[in-house]
Amino acid sequence: MVGKEQIESWLRDGTITQEQAKKMLSDTIQYKEEQISNKLITTISTIGALLLGIGAILFVASNWVVIPRVIKILLLLGSTFVSHYLGYIFRYQKENLPKAGAALLFLGALLFGATIFLIAQMYNINANSHTLVLIWLIGIIPLVYALKSLPIAGLSAFLFYLWVGLFVCRNVGFEKSFGDIFYLPVLYLITGILLFGAGGLHYISGDLKAVARTYRIAGIKVVTLTLFLLTFRFFSGHQEGFNIRSITQISEQFMAGLIIFSFLSVIFAVVNLIFNPANSDTAILEGSISIGLLITAIIFFFSRPPSNFFTILFNLILAGVIFILILVGYQREDIKLINIGMSYLASLIIVRYFDFFWNLLPRSVFFMSGGLILILGGIAFEKKRRQLKERFRV
Repeated sequence: MVGKEQIESWLRDGTITQEQAKKMLSDTIQYKEEQISNKLITTISTIGALLLGIGAILFVASNWVVIPRVIKILLLLGSTFVSHYLGYIFRYQKENLPKAGAALLFLGALLFGATIFLIAQMYNINANSHTLVLIWLIGIIPLVYALKSLPIAGLSAFLFYLWVGLFVCRNVGFEKSFGDIFYLPVLYLITGILLFGAGGLHYISGDLKAVARTYRIAGIKVVTLTLFLLTFRFFSGHQEGFNIRSITQISEQFMAGLIIFSFLSVIFAVVNLIFNPANSDTAILEGSISIGLLITAIIFFFSRPPSNFFTILFNLILAGVIFILILVGYQREDIKLINIGMSYLASLIIVRYFDFFWNLLPRSVFFMSGGLILILGGIAFEKKRRQLKERFRV
């Protein structure tokens, strides 16, 4: 949508008349009001759906003892079916309440998961089992492709990461899985690359572009988060006598999961690199970074260098990824990529400021300087972000 400044510039240049400028300004204001209204409706509908689902679950849970088992199952299955049915009617069949319909469909996906766990509890099945999360994930995946629902796609990405953690840590005591906990960032770095590559394959179908972007953004967020964690010596080097490189208690299933996910990540990265289903101008860059991160993660996991080499390396890698995110986001006019890059740039600056200057500066100077940097940096970041957002909208 054309912005106010652009319209005024056209008016000054004589490109449009005064009447045309008034009409365009009116349309611009109306468009912005509609966008705000749509966001408000979506937010209210989603919150309402969540509250309704929580209320239904709490009602069943609070009366768990007195409700017969058959009635419990019927209530759980019925509420899930009704939520999906009404959501489909409102969103796709009548198309009169699309926002409320999307919220009800998302509620149905949540109720489906609650149904699985509560029924498992009824029949004394281990509710912490990764199998239940996997059933939940498999159950909502068809909705992603049939309904092209982005909230459900986001939920499926979350469930995938939850299942990964439960899968590699299942039925293993703390003594045997001690190393698994500290190497989880490496595993999630690999699965983040895996989801990013899998998202790219969805561009093969033109109808799944929005779903593909949802999965790729989810992958990027997990990759940047895990890289950020690995910039700390606690996860990649020496920290006050603790050396993660000396940990060798890795469970067999963690090792198996890491190898399987690494193998799949390589396949997806290579396929995206060769065939470029997204028709991306930066396909070579994306594929090279994905494969490079995979190689780095695997070398880090299997090697045992005595120094903080990897801590320094991950700091440099994160800085490079941030720069590329901002650069690509600017080229594509993608504010989400820029927001991710800027948020981690700010976080990296803050933590490194603490690392370098905590013991060098007097406490008063440290906090005053840090506060000044945060205020000025926050103002600069927000101002630049708004400028880019307005420019991209135009």
